[in-house]
Amino acid sequence: MVAVFFSSCEPEDTDGGSGGFVEPTSELELAFVGQIADEPLPPKGQDIYKDKSEGESMLVTNWSFLMSNLALVKENGDTVQLGDGYQWADLTGSRNVFNYKNIPQGKYTGLQFTMGFDSATNHGNPQVWPANHPMNPNLNGLHWGWAGGYIFQAMDGRYKANAGATPGSFSFHTATMQFVTRYFLPLDLSIEGAKHRVAVRINADRFFGGAQPIKFADKSVSHSEGAHDELLMRIFLDNSLYAFRIYEE
Repeated sequence: MVAVFFSSCEPEDTDGGSGGFVEPTSELELAFVGQIADEPLPPKGQDIYKDKSEGESMLVTNWSFLMSNLALVKENGDTVQLGDGYQWADLTGSRNVFNYKNIPQGKYTGLQFTMGFDSATNHGNPQVWPANHPMNPNLNGLHWGWAGGYIFQAMDGRYKANAGATPGSFSFHTATMQFVTRYFLPLDLSIEGAKHRVAVRINADRFFGGAQPIKFADKSVSHSEGAHDELLMRIFLDNSLYAFRIYEE
């Protein structure tokens, strides 16, 4: 697979004004939208619980994740990298919509990204990243320190075992190299014209449902450390493969 890098900046004039061919490009707006049971997350401060598996209900209070190798995939398998390939999406905050310029026009078959990083990046000096870069830990708040590296995804919230139950809390933080997860989301996308919008809708409840349901009353915390946490995190991530849906809007 050949990777092609396109930055978010305006392209320089490389033909020296000679009238050479310039590949037509478009702008892409990419949104990541958190949901529960196919409904948007409630606004912050509103305690609206949504049903999940095992007869429980849940409320997400914090949910963000880091990505690398973020790219569109062409029909021939080549990739068009979005920005520098890194991004931080905060689904319970206000950072979930991103604009990329200079996207080559044509047919695309999907979007790919990695939730996590290579070892050198994960355990490198996080202070090398500029203040406004998605990888800067002061911006994203997703770093364990030199030994632990980055938290790739953090999902926290509250749950009720039944309608009348006292709320409990849940916390799932994905980290360490064994839990680097790659995603490919199929999409029939034809980019032409000025601007296109693509939305990735992610259902939090599906991380805990499916073939291996997670019942919060029994298991509500995994921070990717220790045998119990590692097993629970593996189930969480296996279920996550069914949580993502992508649409052109």
